[in-house]
This record gives sequence, C-alpha cells and structure tokens, in this order.
Amino acid sequence: MNTPLAVSLLLLAAAATQANATFQDTPPPTPPSTVIPAPAGIPVGWTALLRGVDEVRLGKTVHSLCDFGPRMGGTDSGNASSAWLKAEFDKVGAPAVIREDRETWCHSEKSWSVLISYGEGDAATSFQLERAWPYGFSPSAKGSAPLSLEATEGGALFAKRSARVRSGSPVPSVVLVESSVTIDGEYARVSHLRAGDKNEFPVFGLNRPEAARIRALLDAGEAVQVDYALDSTIRFAQPRTVVARIPAREGASKGFLLYCAHGDSDAGGPGADDNASGAAVVLEIARSWTAAIKSGAIEAPPRELRFAVWGKEIHSTRDYLESLDPEKDGPLLGVINYDQAGFGSGADQLNIEPDDLPANQKMIQAILGVLDTFEGKGGMPARYATNKSLGGTDSYIFSGAKLFQEGERPSLTLFTSAWDKPDEQKRTEGQRGESWSDRDVVTVDYDNYYHSAGDTPENTTDKEPWNMGWCARIGLLGGLVWLESFDAPE
Repeated sequence: MNTPLAVSLLLLAAAATQANATFQDTPPPTPPSTVIPAPAGIPVGWTALLRGVDEVRLGKTVHSLCDFGPRMGGTDSGNASSAWLKAEFDKVGAPAVIREDRETWCHSEKSWSVLISYGEGDAATSFQLERAWPYGFSPSAKGSAPLSLEATEGGALFAKRSARVRSGSPVPSVVLVESSVTIDGEYARVSHLRAGDKNEFPVFGLNRPEAARIRALLDAGEAVQVDYALDSTIRFAQPRTVVARIPAREGASKGFLLYCAHGDSDAGGPGADDNASGAAVVLEIARSWTAAIKSGAIEAPPRELRFAVWGKEIHSTRDYLESLDPEKDGPLLGVINYDQAGFGSGADQLNIEPDDLPANQKMIQAILGVLDTFEGKGGMPARYATNKSLGGTDSYIFSGAKLFQEGERPSLTLFTSAWDKPDEQKRTEGQRGESWSDRDVVTVDYDNYYHSAGDTPENTTDKEPWNMGWCARIGLLGGLVWLESFDAPE
C-alpha cells in the first residue's frame, strides 16, 4: 500500500460524514462471533491483519492473565504473568525479554476471610462476607474482635468511607469500610493504604448488601464479633516488564513504534478490564502482525515494532523511558497505549486521547482515516470519539517527556471505558469529537467495575469481547498507516 493510500487516509478524517445520533441512542452490540465484511478495495495485507485478530483468543488471554491473580508489580503473580507473556510473545515470533524495573514498594494479598457472628446460645448466628476485599498494603493479620462504629483499641471498626484513624486515637485491629462501592453496590471499590510496611491493621472493603446487613445488626444493638484473617506480602521489589520486538524490513530507517499496556491490575483487584484487556490487545497485535508477515501477505514493518507490558503502571513506564539509549535503541517515534480496552457499561464506543496535544495530530488523523474508511465494518467500531487529555495512564509519561514535546512525537491511548461513572468532556477546539454527532462535548464511557472486586472477565471482557477486537485492529492499521507516512512522497 506504499504511498498513495497512506497519504489519502491521512486526509480522510477531515471530510468524514458524521451521523446524527445521541450517546444514549446506542446501537446493538456486535456479536463477537460475527465476521463483518470489510470495505471493498482495501489492500490484501490489511485483510490479513484484520483476520489475524481473534476475539475468542483475546478473551482467553484475559482469563489466563487473571488466573495468575492481580499481577501487581514485584509480586509472585506479577512475575508469573510476565513469564507467561514472554513465552507467548516468543511463541508468536516476536522475541521478548523481561526487564527488571527499579525497586518500589509492592503488595499482594494471597488469601483472606471475614466472618461475622452475633447472638448467643441457640440463637448464635454467623455468616461469611463473600464480597469483602482487602485494601492494598494491608498487613497480614489474624484475630477476633468486637465490631463498633467508633475506633477502640484492638477492636474492629465499621467505618463509613475512610480507613484512616486519627493520630492519638485508639488503634483498631481491623477496619471494615461500608460505603466505597461500585455504582450498583455489588462490589467493594479496591483502594490502597499508604505504600510501605508501616500500616498497623488490615482494611477490608464491603459491598452494599453485606454492609447493610451488618449496619442493621449494629443499629439493632446486637453485639457483633468479627473473625478475620489476611495473608499478604509487602516488600520492596522490582516489577518485571516484558518487551518484545518485530524487526523492520530490510533497509528501513532507524526508530520504532511502541505498543504498550500496563499488565498489573493497578488497584489490586482482579483487573480484567483494567488492565488484562490492554495486555491481551498488545499481544494480539504482535500475533497478527507476525502471522501476516510469515504468510507473505505483508512485508516486515517500515520501522521496528516494540511491544511492552509494564510490570507496574506509570512506575515501569517511567523507568523504561529513562533507560532508553538513542544510540543503542534508535529513536522512539511514537506510542499507542491501551488501558481499559475490553468493556464499557454505558455505550458501545471507542475513544482516542489526547487530542489537545499538537504532537498527536498526525497519528490521530491516521487512525481516524482508518476508522472512517471502515465505517463500522470489518470488525471496526461504528462509534468513536477523540477527547482531550484526561491523564492517569501510561501514555502521559511519554507525552509529558521533553523528548516527545520537542520532537513532536505522538503518544496516544485507545480505550473503551474510563473511570467508574459516565462523563462528558468539552470537545477540543478544532477537533471532531464524536463521530456520530456534532456536539460541543464528548462522552467518555465508564466501567461500573473500575478498580473494584468486580473487575472479573465474567463481568467485563466476556460480555463485550469485540471491544478488544476493535482496539487491536485499529492499532494494527492505524499504526501501519502512520509508519508508512514517513516514507510517503510530499
């Protein structure tokens, strides 16, 4: 497809026809098993890349990653998932290495239980808190204590929202947090205590039904006892990042495009959508690209491709960027990052961010050109939007660096949900915003299970596997068009 198509695609977005629809008027989801024909006239190589993306396999990758546990950087589950990912990249023909990032405080929670008891004699009753989830950096502990609404020395505290105990106040043995829950109330939000090994007691988040049951007992004057146990690990350790490569075609100029995603669950919960989905997409892009090269459908890429699954969000990204040696590695030309790429609670759309940085414009136009060409066919989303900088993910480590700002190098994140509630952001001046409407605001879809005990494959990625398919296909073709533009004639 060497030049004319690449150049024309970069210009397509400006002339795109926008549908008149609202965010609430969401189209029916695309069944994951349906093969939607791609537009006529696209290059054979593109077809090979598209067909190389397997949504069933993407879902299985998420399950495999979640089976290791939360995969927090520097922990046993994080190290095991890194080893598995390296083996998978090697298997598909993108040789990988595991780099040990600089040390940082890390935590993992292996097992826990919280039992509530009340009543005496024949009336004694107990029940397990099935949805309780420990906060990050909760220390290992085991014991039994009476539960109350006020902190008592060595007692169990039933707290509304905060796990903090004021200096000089009695120190409880365990804290149960009542009201930090998902929108539907079914799962506890997973938070962190202060990093390190100085926390004095474990903290568990509860879901709304179980918390309400305890609240009713306390309001009725029942004497409630808490039996708790937590086996956790807190240590200063090195997260492990997996970096894989696909070499450029013979005679290509130096420089590489980086596809990346954080491999840890970030919050410490199951982490299916955030962010096993992103890691699965990065692996799938490498798998599809190498398969298309091996089949002869496409050449090797016009620049080297690299794929990184970060051991610890932000921390590992920053460490990698600081360690790059331009003489040895060649210039990092651009970044396509994936975060929460597998689910959306409120809509069926894809977002590209940030569109308010000048360095990102050429890559955004390349991606929009691909999206406009397909118009929802070939496993591409029918609805997509660009939005301004929201922050909070790995691409911002690159876009905020002097190297990217002065060199006008793009760093984007592709996602299908963000945060834990619906949001609208003002449309960036001069940008299209939503593909399906002409409003002054842009919708940002959300994930009800964001940073919660409910971020499981069954609740998220299993329901909408086509989201990961979108992200992989857009990354493949958008990245290829953008790379080809380097060699396109003026």
